[in-house]
Amino acid sequence: MAEAKISSRMAVSTMLEQWRQQRPELPILEAGLVGVLLRVGKRLEQIGLESLKPFQLGWSEHDLLAALRRRGPPYAATPGELLDELFITSGALTACTNRLIDRGLVFRAKSKKDSRSRIIALTKDGFHFIDKVTTERFQLCEELMSVYSKEDKSKLFDLAEQFLKS
Repeated sequence: MAEAKISSRMAVSTMLEQWRQQRPELPILEAGLVGVLLRVGKRLEQIGLESLKPFQLGWSEHDLLAALRRRGPPYAATPGELLDELFITSGALTACTNRLIDRGLVFRAKSKKDSRSRIIALTKDGFHFIDKVTTERFQLCEELMSVYSKEDKSKLFDLAEQFLKS
């Protein structure tokens, strides 16, 4: 008997049907849902990285610039504040900041609140750059989600948020 080769492109529904036939006692729907979500996550990550390539950004650089921009004027934060928000180590934050300084997108300065502390802030070029990147990425998100109704998007958001809170 030939073994069925399951490629990474095989539809999750096909795999589920195979499991349903071989092991009907397993929680097939739940496993299928996890499988679909994993594939969706991987696909969205690929799309996200591709969208950053024209800007010569990686996730860390993008996330740092976006975190500063979201804060509003003066578009600055301490390294500690950024580490609380970003999913990177202090060493990665330093390296990321240095790369963005080299590109003229951020700068380090002494904090006005505490002269012993330093802040990382957007330059004028950094502000305009992250605004352009953000506009393009939000348009991409809108395009990707255009297949869903407003109600479906809202339900999907609520379900995903509920999952993340569990």
